[in-house]
Amino acid sequence: MTTVDRPTLTACAIVSLRLVLAMIMSLLIDSTAFAQRFTTGSPYRTPAGQSPTAELLRDIGIEQQLDSQLPLDAVFHDEMGRRVPLGEFFDHRPVVIALVQYRCPMLCSQVLNGFLKTSQAVPLEIGRDYQFIAISFDARESSDLAAEKKKQYSRAYRRSGAANGMHFLTGDQDAIDRITRVIGFRYRYVERTDQFAHASGLMIATPKGRLSRYMYGIDFAPQDLRWGLEESAIQRIGSRVDQILLLCYHYDPLTGKYGLAISNLLRIAGGLTIFGLGTYLAFMFRNERRRSKLFPAENRAILPMGASDSTLKELSQS
Repeated sequence: MTTVDRPTLTACAIVSLRLVLAMIMSLLIDSTAFAQRFTTGSPYRTPAGQSPTAELLRDIGIEQQLDSQLPLDAVFHDEMGRRVPLGEFFDHRPVVIALVQYRCPMLCSQVLNGFLKTSQAVPLEIGRDYQFIAISFDARESSDLAAEKKKQYSRAYRRSGAANGMHFLTGDQDAIDRITRVIGFRYRYVERTDQFAHASGLMIATPKGRLSRYMYGIDFAPQDLRWGLEESAIQRIGSRVDQILLLCYHYDPLTGKYGLAISNLLRIAGGLTIFGLGTYLAFMFRNERRRSKLFPAENRAILPMGASDSTLKELSQS
């Protein structure tokens, strides 16, 4: 039977763990350096926090303006190209509003897809119980593009009434500025990519056009949508919610893509690694103390390697 000196085994294990920890820390440092180079290297070549990306990110967001009155007299164009005031879509039903860019390759489509998925999971129906309005914040977009979007999402909704309850609007810059200013939607145009840096979310308004609820992100809980609509239907204004905007991914307006927030991921990974190693060390020392109580120091060298607690008890009683 193979025997190993128990103190020697413990010392070797500790040394091995220290080596593993050193390797992991080295990897984390290298990865952090890579993240720093990714942030400050080409095309930025500026210190982190001072890059054009950081400056743009400070200028975008969705500031909650609860109980603010929407500009119902602002004139937009519907999918048919007709000039219509925003108030035409407000009656006795609450309204869900999404500020999007129809040509947006990523985030805006995710917002619309997230709303579509959530709307299909609630008993309230578009057209019957509430209205949905998507408004493009890109003044260059046409009614033809809005019509394509309406056709796409009204078909995907697969419920009657979608054609009358879904509206995809475009407008001139003045109308867009009025609606975005009241909602608190701040965005920036990035000439290099011909795209907009912006945040994501939905707004719910009462039948009278007052902002009652904000829902952030691209994945919306069905119960939140239902409760928000039910409260809005009775003119009740909700409370402020935490802004959870793309926790793991951040928009890079200079490249037009979303990249993983490397520094946040590394902090999480490092914390989990340290916790795991600490737990393992605590387990080893606990077992070592248990063995020390069962066996005198002169007998530990003959303990079988990897012996279980039940085996140790049998040996201690023999």
